[in-house]
Amino acid sequence: MKNLNCYIHIPFCSSKCKYCRFASFWFTQDLQIQNYINSLIDEIDSFNYSEPVILDTIYFWWWTPWVLKLDQFNLVLDKLKSKFSFSDDIEISIETTPNNVTIDNIIWWKNLWINRVSIWVQSLNTKTLETIERWNKWDVITAFDNIKKSWLDMNISIDFIIWLPYVKKWDIEKDLDFIFKNYDFIKHVSVYMLEEYYDVPEEKESSFDNIVYPDNWWQNSISEDQYEEEYNNIKSFLEKKWFHRYEISNYSKKWFECKHNIWYWNHKENLAFWLWSHWFLDNTRFANSEMFLDYYARKNIKKEKLNQDDIFLEKMLFQIRTFWIDIKYMDKLDKEKIDYFISLWFLIIEEDKIKITDKSIVYMDYILSEII
Repeated sequence: MKNLNCYIHIPFCSSKCKYCRFASFWFTQDLQIQNYINSLIDEIDSFNYSEPVILDTIYFWWWTPWVLKLDQFNLVLDKLKSKFSFSDDIEISIETTPNNVTIDNIIWWKNLWINRVSIWVQSLNTKTLETIERWNKWDVITAFDNIKKSWLDMNISIDFIIWLPYVKKWDIEKDLDFIFKNYDFIKHVSVYMLEEYYDVPEEKESSFDNIVYPDNWWQNSISEDQYEEEYNNIKSFLEKKWFHRYEISNYSKKWFECKHNIWYWNHKENLAFWLWSHWFLDNTRFANSEMFLDYYARKNIKKEKLNQDDIFLEKMLFQIRTFWIDIKYMDKLDKEKIDYFISLWFLIIEEDKIKITDKSIVYMDYILSEII
């Protein structure tokens, strides 16, 4: 028996976020969604492995729940249940927009065995949400009120993004403080940084009905010092609220870590079924095409067998995101560079681990590139 985790992606959203670079589409027709679901079920059904598989987690990633009808979602889950065994304590997660956290959907999720919900808050700044073409602050408040009314017994996670347009220093801390004071059921917080982080000129106004952006609508890159200060301020605030950091962007109350995240960042094998998916099994990386017609025809699937050097590099990339590298790998690393970064207080060695410090968060990728 092999234990694995599983990604499922439904690439249809009620709106396309301004910063989104993922394979997601909006204003799609019912027929296109049904065609996708049929292909997704076929892909799951066609998976074959040499031994029985037990799923420990299923993560429904980047989608808007209402785009699927109840029977469509049931088709996907029923196919997974018929193809694989589920562990007794399986974690089934969905990501959702706040405006879809309705009483009806909450009942629906309960009936589907979903036990973890990640809500894309991103910010409580109305101007910010309008600019990135998301929902509004009151959708977020309504979502939390609906959870409170329904006594939803799930691991509720909320997502924020540092340095979105119009978000000022300490704003995320204020937003989190407001949420914690009014809603005591939040058990997990993710605080992400966009790959490119920019600010919007304050004089640029927009309306949700008629948004016109200049080419440089995200500009004026913030300084590394500002990011470091903001990141560490949020970390300190969350720790005071008894959230511990277990990965660079993820914090949770004790026992409420996302099992799927832990599995992934510990470089464990995983399955993924969807358009543009990437998965890892038997030291091999697989990738589906990002084109619908290729996906439907099961064409242009990339396959790469990893050698020991590739696996080592991936382990380092994954381990540093959880803040440590096992000291047993020291002989494969640049000891002189490690000593140099220790002298700068960017790295420390303790408990048989090479650990990055809070001071070096913003330089993490650079440090890794230097010591490997």
